[in-house]
Amino acid sequence: MMTSSVRKNVFMATAGGVFLTLTVIGQAQAATVTPTLAPYFSNSYSITDLGSIEQIPLAYGGITFQPGEPNTLLISGLADTPDGGIYAVEVSRDSNNHITGFGIPSFLAQAPGISTGGIDAGLAYSPKGDVLFYTSYPDNSIGQIKPGSSAPNKQIDLNALDIASSTGALNFVPEGFAGAGQLKITSYTGSIFYDTTITSDGSGTYDIVKPTRSVQLDGGLDGFIYVRAGNPGFVEDSLLIEEYDNSSVSAYTIDANGNPIANTRRNFITGLGFHSPISLTGVMGATIDPVTGDFIFSTFFEGEPSVSKIYAVTRVTKSTSVPEPRGVTWVFSTFVLVLSLLRNKISRFAQVGSE
Repeated sequence: MMTSSVRKNVFMATAGGVFLTLTVIGQAQAATVTPTLAPYFSNSYSITDLGSIEQIPLAYGGITFQPGEPNTLLISGLADTPDGGIYAVEVSRDSNNHITGFGIPSFLAQAPGISTGGIDAGLAYSPKGDVLFYTSYPDNSIGQIKPGSSAPNKQIDLNALDIASSTGALNFVPEGFAGAGQLKITSYTGSIFYDTTITSDGSGTYDIVKPTRSVQLDGGLDGFIYVRAGNPGFVEDSLLIEEYDNSSVSAYTIDANGNPIANTRRNFITGLGFHSPISLTGVMGATIDPVTGDFIFSTFFEGEPSVSKIYAVTRVTKSTSVPEPRGVTWVFSTFVLVLSLLRNKISRFAQVGSE
């Protein structure tokens, strides 16, 4: 397994033969990447490879939908580099409203780090929908972009908040969940899930309160989404958390603060990437389709754009009304019905005779 200390740094060595080697070997290994749902979930969900958006630079990071525009997906390209940016793309849907493809993307905003690196796995709007937040790797920061801006209006050094360097992702707890409105931040290198809040700074952006609670997990934490109880396989409100080092997505039950309960971990998806000494790919961004509720994941790769992909996990629909088979069961049922009618008639004759 690729350790966190060397995660994604291969991307920086893009010169000459190193880049070519990454590309060739990455393409060969990509053919063997087969995301698999864990047995507990495999009968209730299916995974669809939605492919890549070739016009967006390689190495996808955070993804989210634009508030009030459920057919506009925001996705980052050139993740983890100073040239990282956020793009808006229209999705196409089938007759059941599931995403089937993407239109031509348009550039939305630059998303660099404070001193180095750039947008990572986190991309989410504030609870009011007025500011777009993103995490940056490896400089361990969070950027904020106001509507109409094409670059961050504010950047916060997470080292000053004692968040282990470097961060992976962020998200806000949706309404209806415990801890609604709180900001949650994952540390990729520390595999720690942090619990905090935001406060207005009076300039249209936000300050981040130093976290008072955290949960130690494992696997190199990146993007995460909240899943409501009642979805197949989820008896209680839960989290799906991407584990970059494990090339997987895991499910956790949440506590009264909207944080994962460490000992409730279950595999949800495995095999969503690969690691080798000279090439990396893994799951990065996560969001929920506001139209269908499908789980959407993006993957990161440092060598070839077509290997950076988007996957949708869809609930399997089953018929709620199954016709009765017309074989032996139907004959037996008919016999029972006729016998019942005959008994009723005999009983009525007996009553008439006794009168």
